[in-house]
Parts: sequence; structure tokens; C-alpha cells
Amino acid sequence: MSIYFPQNIFTEAIKNSLPDKIAAQIRFLPSSLIAGELLKNHDTIGLIPTMDLIAHKDLFVSRSFGIAFEDSLCNSYLYYHTHGREVNELSLNGDVSSNEVLGAKLILKELYSSDVQISLLTGNKDEGTKNILSAGDINFKDDNFLKGISFAEEVIEVLSLPYVNFVLASVQKSALESFHRSINDIQTKVYNLGEEGKFGSDISEAAKQVIKENISSFICNLDEQDIDGIDQLIRLPYFHKIIPDIIEVRYI
Repeated sequence: MSIYFPQNIFTEAIKNSLPDKIAAQIRFLPSSLIAGELLKNHDTIGLIPTMDLIAHKDLFVSRSFGIAFEDSLCNSYLYYHTHGREVNELSLNGDVSSNEVLGAKLILKELYSSDVQISLLTGNKDEGTKNILSAGDINFKDDNFLKGISFAEEVIEVLSLPYVNFVLASVQKSALESFHRSINDIQTKVYNLGEEGKFGSDISEAAKQVIKENISSFICNLDEQDIDGIDQLIRLPYFHKIIPDIIEVRYI
């Protein structure tokens, strides 16, 4: 069985906390491609962006494992050039997925009551004049995230629930059940990596210190509050009349 993860410091920590036999099956891909791999090869599981469930509602989804954030620590950060109701354009870079393309548009509409125009950032010529949402490890290079606002904080402000960034999904229920049996104490092991400063292979000491101080807000063992966060996040497209029906997630 293959396991597909997006490549970032959080999934790296999870891989390093899994038994060697399971870790050896992990393959890293851009987050936007993982759902497609699950559909091509049914004997696979993967961490997919939560908003991918809008287009892939027939996938089975783990109700006990994923990646969620409950505070300022996050995989995506906003860098505002403008503020308040002036936020009507947003450029994306990094490991961009449906969470940034659709999720950010709806979250910012909830916050600022404006239709935010989304585009991909090409080059860095105009970075100083644009509102930018960066996804993935690009935030932790040169300590950029220290100048940003956590996207998780914006989601939490809207939903009053944790931001579930990635859910574990598969075409086959049995593949998820098999993985569940291999993740005993994974949350504790991930926390230990953060507290020992062994979180991320190529990040600064400042980033490691922030992670150490906020590691308890990074969740991979999901609970009912996180499940509510998934459900409310993927209902936003329905509430904004982008999709005709509420998505009912096939949890196991």
C-alpha cells in the first residue's frame, strides 16, 4: 500500500513518528495531486486538503487522524498589504490547493464581506504590494511566517472551531482501518519532536522555537471538535451557493 502526504514540516514530523515499516510507504506529492492518486490506485491512502472533499465526496475519510490547527501555528500564512474591507485581491504561492483557492476566498468573504479575487503569484516583483497567502514550507524560510497572520486563526475566527487542513482519505475503507492500527501514541511522538527541537529538517532556530512553544496546537489525532471543523468548513460553499447540496462526509 502507498501512502501519499503533502510535503511540509508537519507531515515530515508525522512520518518520523510512524513505525519504520509504515514510514517507508510514504510518498510526498504536491497536495493538489493527492486525491487524483487515490482515485487512480485504490490500494492507497493520503492526506488530502479538506476542501478536496467538495469534488471527491465518495472518498472514505478518517475521523481519528488528519492535520488540524487550533491556534496560530499553521501550514499557511497571510501577508496583508491592505486591511479590513480593502482586502479584495489575494495572490497565492507555495503548495497551493483547494484550501487556498476556495477555502480562503470563502473565509475572507465571511470576514470582510467582499468577493476576493484569487490569483497565483508569479515571481516576486510585486510581492510588497499584494495580499499573499503562502502555503507550505515557503513560510518557514527566512522566518517569513513571523510577519504573517496564521490562516488557521482566520478560519477559527469564522467557524469557532479548529482548522482541519488535511484529512486522511481513501477509496477503500479497509486501507484506512489498517493505517489506524499503526498510529498508537503518534500525537505524543510528534509533540516530543517539537519539544526537542527536531521538527523540520531545514528551518531556522527561530521557527523551531515558535513550534516548540505552540506544538500543542498542532493536532493529528482528531476528536469530535475537529470533525465539526471539517463539516463546517466544507459547508461554506453550500452556504455561499457555490454547490447545490451539503456534502455528507463518509467517515470511518
